[in-house]
Amino acid sequence: MLETQKKCMEINLSAIKRNYEKVRQEVNVPVMAVVKGNAYGHGMGEVALALQKAGAEWFGVEFVEEGIALRKAGIGGRILCFTSPISREECEEFLEYDITPTIYSIESAELLNKVACQRETNCRVHLKFDTGMGRFGFRLEDLDSALAKLKNYKNFIYEGAYTHFSDAFAKSGDYTLQQLSRFQKIIERLEEEGIRVSLRHAASSVAAMDFPETRLDMVRIGGALFGVAMFKNREVKLEKASRVKARLLEIRHLARGSYIGYGRTYKTPRDMRIGIIPVGYCEGLKVQRRNYTYSILGLVRNIYQEIKDFLNPPPVAFIDGRPLRVLGRIGMQLTVVDLTGIDAKIGDEVIVAIDPIYYKGEEKVYLADEDRGRFGEN
Repeated sequence: MLETQKKCMEINLSAIKRNYEKVRQEVNVPVMAVVKGNAYGHGMGEVALALQKAGAEWFGVEFVEEGIALRKAGIGGRILCFTSPISREECEEFLEYDITPTIYSIESAELLNKVACQRETNCRVHLKFDTGMGRFGFRLEDLDSALAKLKNYKNFIYEGAYTHFSDAFAKSGDYTLQQLSRFQKIIERLEEEGIRVSLRHAASSVAAMDFPETRLDMVRIGGALFGVAMFKNREVKLEKASRVKARLLEIRHLARGSYIGYGRTYKTPRDMRIGIIPVGYCEGLKVQRRNYTYSILGLVRNIYQEIKDFLNPPPVAFIDGRPLRVLGRIGMQLTVVDLTGIDAKIGDEVIVAIDPIYYKGEEKVYLADEDRGRFGEN
């Protein structure tokens, strides 16, 4: 739908709901819909409301501000925030908006319990334990001292306990199973101290699909909702949830030997017909989710992937399903594509492969299946 726009992202809410249902049927336990980071770029409020209609009762966010936004958008279900309050103001917000905080330090626990006591109310919390991720969570070596204090907070309702797997996507599942074993031992220690939680959860999308033993009482699903299938389980077929459309801004004929783009990195080997689309690296085009590497093995993998992409670049732009070759360097907001031999005119639609997390355009269109066909499977 580009009647008045140069580009837009289309989000298939029906596909997101179907992905949620496919995951739910596969895991057969409650599914928390993780909508942090603006629902991975798809629009947190719209996505959460669609999932609420599909039956989702739990939503996961990273920060309390995201939880507040969900409440203001009309989400009435349970909201778990993956971080703890760090100020009295945040404690008040957790209580006022009925957002469940995560507790992973005694400092935040004492602060929140104090505020809850002053307000003469109780606060449901989930405890997080570090079993090998190395970020948030009570560490195993500090468990005894932490439990000795946690069991004395009278204004807490210990509803849940969880951990997070760091390497569930690895070829070997040994480390994931080690983390699960540590977590199960932690649960046993909680019960010994009289802290009995009703919800144990550990699995995110990949673990939930590939390690059934990690599903416990609930799973936390984020990327899979939007069709990201990094797991090995091929029984679950997910649908793509979004696509970016852009209009051809210009079509030009260039003679053989013409340069294209910054740095003169591309020289036309023959007379060519080129098109310009209003999308570039600032919109996330060709931006990969690759983090900095801190190991020789990680460096080698990144170099291998760079060489592979250089020798056989994956297509990122399409007209009527036909891939278009990118010519020259991608600009900040403009990209040149090869239209030689293609019947296209200015204003025609081009589908552009962009990770929604990086898409910065404000133009989002939410469509149901009846508006047009599905985007395909991942």
